[in-house]
Amino acid sequence: MLQRDRSQLERLAIRIANFTSKSRVNTAWYSFVVFFFFLLVLLPTIFVLGYVILEFTAIQNSVFSNQEIQAQILSALFYSISVSIIVSIFDLIFGLPIAWTLVRKEFRFKSLLNSFIELPLAVPTAGLGFSVALFWGVTPSVESPIFAVQFIKNALPMLILFHFTTTFPYVVRSLTAILEEIDVTLEVAARTCGASKFTAARTVTLPMFRSGVATAMVLSLAKSLSDTGGVVTLLATIQSVTQTGTTLISTWKHSYQDQTPLEGIPYDSLLPSMAFLAAIMIGIAITLVFVAKIIAKKAQLPFRKVYPSFEWAVSEGKAPQMRQIIAFGFLILFVIIPSFFLVVYLIQGASLAALASANWALFGQSIFMTVLVASVATVVNVFLGVPMAILIARKSHTFSRILDALVDIPYVVPSSALGFSVGLFWAFQPVIPVNELFFVIMAHISMTFPFIVRNTVGGLEELDTAYEDVARTLGAKPMQTFREITFPVIKFSIIAGAIMSFTRSVGETGATLAVSPTSTTAPVFIVNLIKVDQNYFLAALTTIILILISSMLIFTLRASISRAKRK
Repeated sequence: MLQRDRSQLERLAIRIANFTSKSRVNTAWYSFVVFFFFLLVLLPTIFVLGYVILEFTAIQNSVFSNQEIQAQILSALFYSISVSIIVSIFDLIFGLPIAWTLVRKEFRFKSLLNSFIELPLAVPTAGLGFSVALFWGVTPSVESPIFAVQFIKNALPMLILFHFTTTFPYVVRSLTAILEEIDVTLEVAARTCGASKFTAARTVTLPMFRSGVATAMVLSLAKSLSDTGGVVTLLATIQSVTQTGTTLISTWKHSYQDQTPLEGIPYDSLLPSMAFLAAIMIGIAITLVFVAKIIAKKAQLPFRKVYPSFEWAVSEGKAPQMRQIIAFGFLILFVIIPSFFLVVYLIQGASLAALASANWALFGQSIFMTVLVASVATVVNVFLGVPMAILIARKSHTFSRILDALVDIPYVVPSSALGFSVGLFWAFQPVIPVNELFFVIMAHISMTFPFIVRNTVGGLEELDTAYEDVARTLGAKPMQTFREITFPVIKFSIIAGAIMSFTRSVGETGATLAVSPTSTTAPVFIVNLIKVDQNYFLAALTTIILILISSMLIFTLRASISRAKRK
């Protein structure tokens, strides 16, 4: 019986392989993937740019004739741009020594340190903003937890500290991944010829590392510009009225949807004002990313001139250890502790009254909605992102290079601007009946699509195409070649992309608030608990639940990869 079932499955697999190997089927499938990307991912992401052009008269009447709107936009842009640039600089200054140590040094607790760096990635930004505010900020409405520093009142330093916490793990991971690809032989040769460790690293390795610096700056700038939920909870906890570009879009969207007037701003001016601000945020994000890449590639760093006495001094003795102590101390104090400080508050604030007053029905609904949206977005992106990655990595023509450049746009676009643009796109199409859940899912699909594609492209680039060519020469069908040769090599890249996509969706607030302020995902639930209800205990508990979900996925991936490497 079992053998008959197995033979039936084998015949079915052969039929599927034969069918999918037909040139017309392949062409149709890849055409659908490209159609999906352009029409349902890229176009909704930048639709607001076209809206601004078509409705420029309304924008002139709403924005340029209202000084209150102009003042709010300029203030929000100042905070967004200044914070993102400052944070990017600090990320590189402190991230490079840590990345260098992780790649070039061997020590006892290296794997533990790797895990610590990844832990903040599991914290949803809405809860992270609350945690950072509890640790660093003066919180008038929240009882000060034990061990809290709590001396900062101003919004600007608080925003810098918060965004450093959110961006630093991404920057370190990016730097380590690229540094691992750089051959250490030339550096060793320079040291053999008499150069100090510092001189060899500065004059030999770092010039080959400029692309890594560019990638890290892009990640830091994009992440810093994008965050909404964490900024909302941070500012609400320290009771600041400051707005960034993304939070201002969410505030206006909420007022527009609820038809609640804002002081000094006519109701009919909100939609054009949101579109104008979203378009500016998209333009700023793309410009900053473009400038960062140019600076990293064109800047003549490091300088060729050598200072032997100074560079030998910082290469020997206690100087390297001091650099490492400072860098890792900075990591613990400014990233790890603030990220998880809400655990202290949760333990200290636990009480039967807090548990009894919690809205557990809405709590469960928000967790369910978050997992549902993240799961649907991740599944859709895996099925369509992997073929897109193959199209980019295995098709050597101009169109593939264009796709390679365009696929990163949804990542660098600030999340609130992306959510508003996606909602605007689907609201203006008259064909498909849609609801708010559909809006949210499509926004999350657009936002997380690059994670699948980028990780899969990286896996494909590590596979020598000769193996695939030999398989096809021996008569294997394209689907058989993918299943037997390609997939075993790239499967962990796909899994990594899927987990990054899922965890990014689980923690996303800005896109959800911009596309549907009344949605009940867990990050939005956390924002409302802190900003509206002031139920800080339940907000901390919800954050911990999301941390556990994301952490289990991250550690499962690491364990699977470790087992595969040992085999």
